Amino acid sequence: MNIIRLITAIGRVSHLNFMVDPWHNIPIKVPAKLTISDKIDNGVRMYTVKLVFRTCERPQDIERQVYRCHCANSFFYVVGGPGRPYTITTVTDDHPDNFTDSQLYEVTVNWTSPHKIVPYI
Repeated sequence: MNIIRLITAIGRVSHLNFMVDPWHNIPIKVPAKLTISDKIDNGVRMYTVKLVFRTCERPQDIERQVYRCHCANSFFYVVGGPGRPYTITTVTDDHPDNFTDSQLYEVTVNWTSPHKIVPYI
């Protein structure tokens, strides 16, 4: 199963030092959604990664974040990297009109790169 059960992140990634800060866990509503697609643009294959998850904590520092997604089958994917292009993270704060609707923050991470992300063990 490729169900994402845990997401960790590091912030403010430098191109000189990939491990600037230690990884920290992000409490998420399981499962998160990870989509990997590719297309050819000007003769170059580009990979687009979209990660969507819900969390009860609003992410404070979302610039240059790198996310590590742990799957239920013990694989993990790293979204982002130490250099350009950086991940683009958007946070949606929803205030529903119904008590039964989700009030969690929805975080969407987009990353486009010529390098395909592969699962790690």
